[in-house]
Amino acid sequence: MPESENGTHSHSDVTPEDKKRHGATLEAILFVHGSPISYSRIAEVLGVSRNHAVEIVEYLADDYNTRESGLQVIVHDQTVQMVTHKAHAHVIEGFIKKQLEGNLSQAALEVLAVVAYRGPLSKPDIEAIRGVNCSFTLRNLSLRGLIERAPHPTDSRTQLYRVTMDFVRHVGVESLQDLPHFDQLISDRRIDAVLYGEQLEDAPKAPPSPTQGTQD
Repeated sequence: MPESENGTHSHSDVTPEDKKRHGATLEAILFVHGSPISYSRIAEVLGVSRNHAVEIVEYLADDYNTRESGLQVIVHDQTVQMVTHKAHAHVIEGFIKKQLEGNLSQAALEVLAVVAYRGPLSKPDIEAIRGVNCSFTLRNLSLRGLIERAPHPTDSRTQLYRVTMDFVRHVGVESLQDLPHFDQLISDRRIDAVLYGEQLEDAPKAPPSPTQGTQD
């Protein structure tokens, strides 16, 4: 059971309706975020106190356990994360192994290109460019050793994704600047509009991605 700031189990006046409503929001946050997230950050996003955030996490974790879901909510070092249930570990391991042995999917190639040409980027920025959730694809590319996480220079709560030296060697270039059309894509105004909110007046609209609107 998650603990409050003073180390005791929290018991406050959060109503069952509040727990259900905030629990659904937290579920979506954990799914999209992918990485561990602190109680303080959860409280900030939900607009509740930290103690209430602890109770909401507890509610969501109990709900998953009651339903015997394939997912579970875990708490470690005052951070919360959604993970697959350990009961299905052998199936997940086999699935991931098969994924790693095969060729990269179109979705993985697109994410890899975004990180290579415009990285380092945060997960939300990558997903903003592609328009879909990229949690699984980023994990797949990380396990293959093609991308890696790096600390954000100004935000300790955020991690950035960048390609690895193994990726550079794999594509046969000496540096990322040697990638095809690098100068053009590094300054693409359509991507700048997504990342920085720049207004495009005369730039043509990019054709929709065939994978846009679906999950990886």
